[in-house]
Parts: sequence; structure tokens; C-alpha cells
Amino acid sequence: MKISVRLHLHNTKTNADGSNPIVLEYSIDRVRKRKVLDRCMAIDWDSKNNRVKSRHKKSDIINNMLSKELADAERNVYEIKSGIRSVDEVFGTRARVTLKDAIDKELIRLEKNFMSGFYDKVRGIEKQVPDTSIPLADIDKKWFDKMIGIFTDLGNTGGTIQKKIKLIRGLIGRYSENGITKEVKDVRVVTQKSLKVKLSSDELSMIEQLSLPTGGQIEAVRDLFLLQIYLRGIRVGDLLQAYASDFKDGRFNYTADKTDKTLTIKLIPQAQVIVDKYAGKYKRLFPFFIWEPAKHATPFENERGRLKHKETCTTIVNKHLKVIAGMCGIAKPLSSHIARHTFARMAIDKINNPMVTMELLGHSSLAVHQAYLNDIRKDDVLDAAADNIFG
Repeated sequence: MKISVRLHLHNTKTNADGSNPIVLEYSIDRVRKRKVLDRCMAIDWDSKNNRVKSRHKKSDIINNMLSKELADAERNVYEIKSGIRSVDEVFGTRARVTLKDAIDKELIRLEKNFMSGFYDKVRGIEKQVPDTSIPLADIDKKWFDKMIGIFTDLGNTGGTIQKKIKLIRGLIGRYSENGITKEVKDVRVVTQKSLKVKLSSDELSMIEQLSLPTGGQIEAVRDLFLLQIYLRGIRVGDLLQAYASDFKDGRFNYTADKTDKTLTIKLIPQAQVIVDKYAGKYKRLFPFFIWEPAKHATPFENERGRLKHKETCTTIVNKHLKVIAGMCGIAKPLSSHIARHTFARMAIDKINNPMVTMELLGHSSLAVHQAYLNDIRKDDVLDAAADNIFG
């Protein structure tokens, strides 16, 4: 019997965020058996040493886990080759893994890797599934159809339901002995792509010129929204957490929450005016984000608290933006994310180079960026068609 094991980045499979799975791969008489351990971007993978590069924020945590998993796997290979244990003993039948088992294991993995956003999503799924004692092997299309009905009754949109299906399917793929069946793989929900709402130049001017009470929260929301646009459509969470000290020598330096990339942006005059207006008034540039780490909480608990507070602040901002839209007579569901779409529209109108606009918007890959641009252009065509019909 020929048996070996190796650790590598699975380059032939790409996740939706542009990352690749880090897999432990056994070869048993030319039959491959893979175990997904984590994921990372190809640029962050050290292929020579089969490790995550030290510049990755979680490199120490991930690499320690990889070392342990590889050591366990190499011991399995040694014991099989030495006749100490058989293949069946190492990879044999285990007790049937239930959805509850999978959820518990996934929560431990997510906590270990500081993936607090996904942690709360998994916990949310656990609360919505009526019976998590079902074995993963028994989950079929009929079960998913029942869950789709439950999610629909909860008021979830097609897109949200599809994300929940994908999450559950991921649990099955990671923890089920049988993997994902074709029937489960093919479960889909019809989704309607939401229009990427953006502001026209006239609408943007109305918001810029809107007279608001000086020093009020609604004025700070308006200024934050405008600064998002002036800073290349920066995500609201990154700007909420920014300190005045992050703005130096005419530039804004920060690490993006979503991509963990360190970025620097030149301040245009309009942006500098807003920064100067708020610098030194609050602990952070704007008055909304006031969270601080709890002394007796674990690092993971603090990370969860930080993300929850960011969501709360975003909700407050969006509530005020809807009031601002009404004051300006803008009949659009104004939200912080519209700042990103507005800048994107302005960028592709002026710059006909997707490699440049991809960097401006901070997208992880050209494919993701191209799909985003196509949606923006398609929405504009539909808007123009509606204008022609009713004009």
C-alpha cells in the first residue's frame, strides 16, 4: 500500500471572496482524501514552506493549527505504514455526525480563528433550525425545502436564504463523512438581484448643500456619508472606526476590516475640510463608534463586541440618512452603502481601466470587480429605459 500526506493551498478551487482552501491531502493507493483546514488568499500563502505568510493578521493562529494537523496526519501515515493501525482504524466508520455536532465543531474552529462574523451567523442558524439532532447524512432536498419555508416565514429574502443554505451546505461538506450529495449541491433559491442604487451629481450636490443644525448628530451623519464618497467609496465600518490621527500629511491610512489590507488614500480638498471640522472633538474622528475592549473578556469576545457595535452604529447612520434623503426630496432608500455605489459610478464614468477602478474600490479580484461594474452599468440602462417610458 502506498500512502502519503501533504499540506497545500488548493489552487484549483476558489471561494467567493477570492481565497483558496488550505487542505490536508492524503493519497492512499492513488485515491485522494482531502480535509479542508482553513482558507487564505494565494498572495498570503508561502508555497515553499506550506505556511501562511507572517504578514497575515492571523498567521500565528493558523500556522499553529496547521502544524498540529500535519503532525497528527504524519503520525497516522507512520502508524499505517508500520502496521500499528489499519486504514480502517484511522479513517474508518465513526458515529453518525449530527448537525448539532457539526455546529459545535464549527463554533470551536471559528473562535480559534477569530472569525467572529461567521461565528454569529452559525449561532443564528442553530436557533432557526427546529431539530439539530438530524444526522448530516440524512439531510436531503426535502429537509432543505422545509428549511426554505421556515426562512421565508421569518421574512428572509431569497438572497439571505441562499446564503443560509450555503452555510449549512458548508457544514455538511466540512464535517460529514459522506460529503455533499449532488441533490444537496443542487439546492437553490430563486434570488432577485437588488439594484445598486447610487446618487446623481445633482442629488449629491443637494446633500452637500443641505442646511443642518450645527453640531447635531444628523450633521455628523451627512458629513460621514460625504467623506465616504470623497475617500473612494470607503466602507462605512472602516470610517466609523477611524481616528483623527489616521489622517496625516494629506492622506488617510487604515486597514480595511473586510479584506485586512492596509490602504492609503489621498485627501481631496473636500475631504480635508470635513476631517479638519471634526479632528480633536471626539476620541475617534466621528462621534458614533465608542466601543472599547472589556478588560475581563477574551480577545474573541471583544472582537464579537466590536463587530456588533459597528453594526449598531451603521444602523443609526442609515436611519439618519433616510431623514436626510427626505429633506432633500431624494426618492431613493439612502444608506451608507450607496456612497460606495455613487463613487463607483463616478469612477467608471471618468476612468476606462478596470484594473485602476478595481484598486480604487478595493475589490479582491478582477472577476468580482467586473461583476460589480456590470451590475452598475445594467442598472443605469434600466433607469434610462424607465425614464424613456414615463418621460
